[in-house]
Amino acid sequence: MATKLLYLEDFDVLTCTATVVEVFVRDSKMVIVLDQTCFYPRGGGQDWDTGRITTPSAEFKVEEVRLDESGTVQHSGEFVRGVFTVDDYIACTVDKQRRKDNTRLHSAGHLLDMAVESLALPWIPGKGAHYPHMSFVEYASQQPVDDAIQVKLQEKIDQLQLNNYENKILFMPVGQMHEYCRHVPENIPANKPARIVLYNDTFGIPCGGTHVRSVSGIGKVFIRKIKAKKGTIKVSYSVNGIN
Repeated sequence: MATKLLYLEDFDVLTCTATVVEVFVRDSKMVIVLDQTCFYPRGGGQDWDTGRITTPSAEFKVEEVRLDESGTVQHSGEFVRGVFTVDDYIACTVDKQRRKDNTRLHSAGHLLDMAVESLALPWIPGKGAHYPHMSFVEYASQQPVDDAIQVKLQEKIDQLQLNNYENKILFMPVGQMHEYCRHVPENIPANKPARIVLYNDTFGIPCGGTHVRSVSGIGKVFIRKIKAKKGTIKVSYSVNGIN
């Protein structure tokens, strides 16, 4: 049974209630499956949430979250006290700081995409990573890069952030996404609802990750390095206050 993904519908969700569907052991770790969850599973270059799942008599420490091919979210970790059984009614609480950091880094990657599009650079977005130790977006392009491009990107990002754009969540079939998005990847996952996030009502991006509600929530974004190699341009960045 597919898990309902509450984080897809709400920019700020950190808590929810749910019902236990399955409890099992995998690779010496306990795994909890729920009918719905606010925990983000690793994917799209964004790391998983951690936190707690509790009942009055039991507490489970969530250490890893994965979404399988069937759309089922598996929360892995260990029981701090007690145990759950199927049909238990539980409460989920996501680690707020970890989610906030991951969301800011992820949204910064899309702000970079928005800057690339605003500058009309002939770059096609590809793989991205949005982790505290490693944040970058790769683009397919044969264009040479130099220090001037890095300066222009930084200036455009700074300018976009001054406008403090609000973001919107829209669910739609993949075939409709081209009406809002310049680039729609061919490999959009089929194990979760198809969704775009719309920045400033003008820049849409297909994405199942967590996002800031407004661009000001990202904080200062720094373009650290741009490297071109064999038709790929890699733009590395960081966000103020995240190590």
